[in-house]
Amino acid sequence: MRGGIWHKSSEIKAAFNPLNLRLNRLMVLGSVWQKLVGKRAKFWTLDAVSKDTIYVKVNVAAARLELAGVTQSLIKELNKHFDKPWIKKIEII
Repeated sequence: MRGGIWHKSSEIKAAFNPLNLRLNRLMVLGSVWQKLVGKRAKFWTLDAVSKDTIYVKVNVAAARLELAGVTQSLIKELNKHFDKPWIKKIEII
């Protein structure tokens, strides 16, 4: 990188450390989650991420059942937004 301008994609990649990459991935996850779940976000709160599992807090029994029914499709849709799939499981808490 010369003068603060990137000329190659490898220069951009070198500018990010692993922590930045993880934080960026979490920000993308949060944004995509809000778009995918829409109005259901008030019932389904993205609470935590650990390795390949996301933890979703659900306070209403009907919303819990609905989330359980769409878990696999949500995982598939979420993973479309990353260079390689990393979400394998959604745990309802």
